Amino acid sequence: MSSPHWPAVHSLHWNNIPAAILNGQKAVFGALGIPLCQDNQHGTKHGAWMNDIIARSAENDIVVFCDIDAFPLNRASYEQAVEVAQAGGLFGLAQFSNHKQSQAIYAGPMFMAFRKSLWLAAGCPDFKSSKTHDAGEAMSIACDRMGALITLIKPTACVIPKWGLKDQGLFGIGTFYGDNRFFHLFESRHPAHERLFDAVVADVAAGSPLDFSRYLAIVHGNPSEDPALRKPSAWKRWWTRRFGKAAP
Repeated sequence: MSSPHWPAVHSLHWNNIPAAILNGQKAVFGALGIPLCQDNQHGTKHGAWMNDIIARSAENDIVVFCDIDAFPLNRASYEQAVEVAQAGGLFGLAQFSNHKQSQAIYAGPMFMAFRKSLWLAAGCPDFKSSKTHDAGEAMSIACDRMGALITLIKPTACVIPKWGLKDQGLFGIGTFYGDNRFFHLFESRHPAHERLFDAVVADVAAGSPLDFSRYLAIVHGNPSEDPALRKPSAWKRWWTRRFGKAAP
């Protein structure tokens, strides 16, 4: 297989996404050396936006989508996604629509990669949500029908379990996928979840080990129990990253 072209990752956001989420995602992608395109299209539905990105791509282009509150935890995971797409497959994080009529686990666009030619061969499935399918779900259904390779990375841990992955596990607020390969916050507009996002961002951007005890303390305990923020220097770095100005 030839060396892959490392494509930019496309991420949609509206005006109601906090600056801390935008800046945190940028910090991770910058630290990992992954090209990122954060696209502010306020009011545009997720599926319609993905349809537009695909329409503007060339047939041989590799399209990579990522939710604004998600990111790879290392560069190798991004590279694997691109390589699966280059080989003609569909890559995504395992997702299940508990609020829809569908019954299958599918490749979720919180991190998804594929070549546009695969989408064309699959009959140009619509990425918009419907009464039966969530945004992006039709792509997995079409690829499965044509026998295309679908690589799913399943959740392995979450800080606050909320939903069932059919009969194959749980996911929720602060979900980690694979062997510490991807992270998705979920419900990023909820202010109480931003500090969890900040903490994971700080570890990944610094190249530090993931501190799961710290993440649990943030969401389940008193914020003062967060050991990293007890140090004045760490607190000031967090404050600057969170609010975009020096700590008082």
